[in-house]
Amino acid sequence: MSDDKNIRVRIQRGASQIGGVCTEVFTDQTRIFFDFGTPLEGEGNQDKLEIEGLTKGKANTDAVFLTHYHGDHVGEVPGILPEIPVYMHKTARRILQAQQEHKVGIGEIVWAKDVKDLSVDKPKIIKDLKITPLASDHSACDSLMYLVEGYGKRILITGDYRLHGFYSDRVRKTFENIGHINLMITEGTNLDRNSKFNHDEKWVTEEFKKVIKKYKYVFLFTSSSNIDRIAAFSRCVPTGQYVIADEYQQKIQRIADENREEEFKSNKVLYYSNYLKAKFEEQGGGMVVRSGDMFRDIVRYFSDKYPDKTCLIYSMWQGYEEKFTPVREMLACCKNVERIHVSGHVTKEDLEEVISTVRPEKVIVHHTSGGGEEGLLILPIGTQREKTKDGEEVCL
Repeated sequence: MSDDKNIRVRIQRGASQIGGVCTEVFTDQTRIFFDFGTPLEGEGNQDKLEIEGLTKGKANTDAVFLTHYHGDHVGEVPGILPEIPVYMHKTARRILQAQQEHKVGIGEIVWAKDVKDLSVDKPKIIKDLKITPLASDHSACDSLMYLVEGYGKRILITGDYRLHGFYSDRVRKTFENIGHINLMITEGTNLDRNSKFNHDEKWVTEEFKKVIKKYKYVFLFTSSSNIDRIAAFSRCVPTGQYVIADEYQQKIQRIADENREEEFKSNKVLYYSNYLKAKFEEQGGGMVVRSGDMFRDIVRYFSDKYPDKTCLIYSMWQGYEEKFTPVREMLACCKNVERIHVSGHVTKEDLEEVISTVRPEKVIVHHTSGGGEEGLLILPIGTQREKTKDGEEVCL
């Protein structure tokens, strides 16, 4: 054991790919990890991460902290040695557990029940490091950022976030109040995309209202994990009409609603049944759908029978339409399709705003396919970009 008083950081994976991120922070005494995800299909390094002391050999890792429940951040957690504690936001953990229980029949492992709960602004002290969960906003409910402190050094790990969500004021306040940061590790999903746009989640909600006013039967095709989007859709459906989801989607809405601010709660979401199908056909309203024969059959039934009264809203990244046949099959079921969506990730322009607000000494951009290309990011004077590769070490 040495007397080294430095904090070191290593991007285990994610320096040049979006999915499968994993970041290691360690000192002479302590070793912790942030996220342990599965790579996106067809992108970057597809091999499972095998790390001595984390997934194999004798455990020498003190903790793993998860920013949110998306698979590209948590998918390889089952490979972590069982004696190592894993932490995430208490509501996000319950949602993740519900997701896993829903998929048990197709081989899903229910490991979220053993994850330890965190609350915003309630720090964990692990040996010589202090880890504080911070409020964030992403297309996953109750996502977190983390502030890591030790030996007079401060590291901000953002996870996935954005400034155009329902909680943009909260996220901006996090950045404005963070204080001096030695190293900021930020996502850069949109860094190499033409990401400039003027829309936000409030715009999405207003567009939902327009479609629901125009059509009697409106189907929302979106990710079940985009809980705030589904809740907003439910609030747009007028009194006297129905909001329908499947039983699993209704369950995770109820979990989220327990601690959600009143203005962002879901409204009268009922789960699908033959009885409700008849009532829905009579009164109209909105229904949340996803890929699968049952949902395609429902959309096709209404679109064929009521072609001018039925609309499908596609509310996901357009790349899924290009990549996946089931997505295209669902879109082909309906005569009228509206594409209403904004990203769950920070735009390039907002990322530059965030870095200018925080003004860290150093910044690492990961969760990106933008890599280390020059000219992609304008930084304030005094901030240096560390262009690391997977496995390389940065010392503070």
